[in-house]
Amino acid sequence: MGQGQSLVYAVPVGEKKEGESHIYRNPTHVTKLLDNFEGEKTVQGMFLRACRLYPDNRCIGRQISTGQNSKHYRYLTYKEVKQNAEYLGSGIINLNLIPKPEIYEDQPLKMIGVFSKNREEWLILDIANTFYGNTMIPLYETLGFESLPYIFEQTQLSTLFISESNAQTILKVSNYHALKNIICFDELNQEIIEKFNQKGLKVIPYEQVIQAGQAKIHAYTELTENNIFTFSYTSGTTGLPKGVMLRHKNFVSVSGGVVFQGIAASEKDVYLSYLPLPHVLERFVVITLLGYGSTICMYGGDVLKLNQDLQMVKPTLFMSVPRLYFRIYTAIKQKFESLQGVQKKLCEQALASKLYYLKNGGHVEHRFWDNLIFKKTKEALGGRVRYMLSGSAPMSAEVIDFLKCVICAPFIEGYGQTEGCGGSFITKAEDTMSGHVGGVFPNIEFKVIDVPEMNYHSTDINENNQITPRGEICLRGNAIFAGYYKDDEKTKEMIDKDGWIHSGDVGVIRPNGALQIIDRVKNIFKLSQGEYIAPEKIEGIYQRVNGVTEAFVYGDSSKSYCIAIIVPDKQFVLNLGNQFGLSQTFEELCQNNDVVKYFLEQITKQGKLERLNGLENVKQLYLEPTSFVVHGLTSNTLKLMRHKAKAFFANQINKLYSGSD
Repeated sequence: MGQGQSLVYAVPVGEKKEGESHIYRNPTHVTKLLDNFEGEKTVQGMFLRACRLYPDNRCIGRQISTGQNSKHYRYLTYKEVKQNAEYLGSGIINLNLIPKPEIYEDQPLKMIGVFSKNREEWLILDIANTFYGNTMIPLYETLGFESLPYIFEQTQLSTLFISESNAQTILKVSNYHALKNIICFDELNQEIIEKFNQKGLKVIPYEQVIQAGQAKIHAYTELTENNIFTFSYTSGTTGLPKGVMLRHKNFVSVSGGVVFQGIAASEKDVYLSYLPLPHVLERFVVITLLGYGSTICMYGGDVLKLNQDLQMVKPTLFMSVPRLYFRIYTAIKQKFESLQGVQKKLCEQALASKLYYLKNGGHVEHRFWDNLIFKKTKEALGGRVRYMLSGSAPMSAEVIDFLKCVICAPFIEGYGQTEGCGGSFITKAEDTMSGHVGGVFPNIEFKVIDVPEMNYHSTDINENNQITPRGEICLRGNAIFAGYYKDDEKTKEMIDKDGWIHSGDVGVIRPNGALQIIDRVKNIFKLSQGEYIAPEKIEGIYQRVNGVTEAFVYGDSSKSYCIAIIVPDKQFVLNLGNQFGLSQTFEELCQNNDVVKYFLEQITKQGKLERLNGLENVKQLYLEPTSFVVHGLTSNTLKLMRHKAKAFFANQINKLYSGSD
C-alpha cells in the first residue's frame, strides 16, 4: 500500500448540518486554530525575528550585469535590508508622502502604492511598510487601463513607487485623483519627468527618499494582528477589480501553518521570485521564507529567460503555476519521445521503474536511474530543488507524477484564493496519491455545501460505498480577509453571517480528509437543452492532449453544443504539417482544415477517454496561433479571463456557431 492511503489530512469536528458536510480541521489543531508564526503575531515581528537570528545571512539577491552579456547575483544581508527598510520607511515619513490616512474600522490606513516587476526595492518597500504600519497597494499590468483610475479613486493614493518600465503605462492613465508623487526605482530621462510634471505629478528618485530617511530615522510603529497589511486587487474574471483587504493575522497564520503541513523551510533555502509579487500566493511564499531567514533571489525580469535565472540561482524551492509546469512536462516528454533505439528503451524503463517506486513507496529518488537518466532532466530547475510547489489551478496526476520522476523531488500542490490569503490546502511531500490538493491549513476550517443544480451533495458516496461529501468549498478562520475595500455588498456575497467564505469551487472530501477540486460553481453555463456545462473541467482534459498548450471552452445558451479555441504548440503543428506534406507557415497551418480536423479528433478522443458526455465534448474548433497571455486574456495568476476571451474571440465564436445547430 502506498503512503498516501494512510495519511490523515483533516478530521471532522462538531455536528453535521442538513445540506452540508461536517466541519473539518487539520489534525494538529482540532481544538484551537493557529494564529501565529513561531510566536509572532505580525509580519513586522516575523521579519525582525529573522534579523535577530540570521543578521548576516543573505536576504535578497539581485542580478547585476558584468558586461559582455554576463550577469551575476549581488546580495544584501538581513542586517543590510533592515537598515535600508528603516531609511526608506523614515524617508516616506520625512517627505510626508502619505499626507492623509484613510480610515477603516477606526483604523488609519496609511496607503502607499507600488507598480513594478519583482525586484529588490519592491521587497524593501514591503518590509519598510511593515516597520511603519503602512498598507501596501500593489498594482500590476493585467489590471488594465480602466482599472488604474478606479483604484486611484478608491484608495486616494498620494504616492506611487514605480520602475522605469511602468512609467509609460502610468502616463496613459486618464485620471490620477489624489496621486501627487511618483517615486521611481530607476533613473528616468528628463523628457518622461517633464511629462509627469505636466500631469501634475512630482517625480522623486528612490535614492532621494532613502537619503531623506538617513537624516532622521523613526521608531517602528506598534502593530496588532488586526492591522491591514496589504490590499490585493483581484484582476477578477469579470468587471472592475475588488480590493481584498488582508490583515497581518492572515499572513502570519498562513506562514505559521507551513511547518505543520510538512514543509521544513530554513535559513539555508534559496528561492527564485518571478511570479508576480502583487499576487497573494507569491507574497505569502516570500514572506514565509523571509520569516525563516531564507534567501530570495529576484529574477532578471524576463520570464522567457527564466531558464538562465534558474541555472544561476539553483533554487532549493521552486514555486510555479500549472501552465509553466505543463511546458516543462511537454518539453521533457518530447525529448524522451524523440530518442531512438537503446536510449529510448532505457528512458522508458527508467520512467516505468520510478513510477512503480513512486506509487508503492512514495520515493521520488532512485540512485541508479537518477544517475544514469535523470541527472540532466533534474537540471531543468537548476539541480538543487527540494520541493516543487504549485498553486492557482488544479493539475493532472499524470503531469505531477512525471515531474516527480524527472526532477527527482516531491511535488506539492496547493489550493487557495486571494480572499483566503493564498494558502488553504496543501499536499504532503510523502503522499503517493496525486490528483488532489491535500489537507486544510491549521489556521482555518472548512466544509462543503450542497450544489443541487449540479448534482453535488454532502451525502454522496464513492465506488467503495464510503461517504465522500461533494459541494461548494467554504472556509472560515484566521486566513480569511477583512472584506473588499469600500464594497460591503460584495463582501456580504462572499462572507456569510457565520464568517464562512463561499469559494465558488466545488470539491470532494476524500475518506482521509484530503480535498479534491472537481468543478467550479461560478463558471458553469447552460446549453439550449438546459444542461449545465463546466468549461474549466473540459479545458483541463483537453490540455492533456499532445500539442495543446491552452484551451478556452465556450457555450452559448441558445445553442446545443460547445466550441473551443485552442492554442497549439508551434513545433508540434509544424511537424504535423510535414507529416501531411504541407509547406505552410505555422499561422497558415492553424487555418488548415486537415490540421483543425486532426486536433478536433484528438481532443474528442481524450474527452471520451476521460468520460466527458456528448454535450461536454466540443463540436467546433478554432486554432489560435498566439498565446492567450500575449493577447492579455489572462489574470496575473495566468487564469483565463473568460469575459475578455469571449469579447476578443467574438468573430471566431460567431463563425464556429454559424453552422447548423
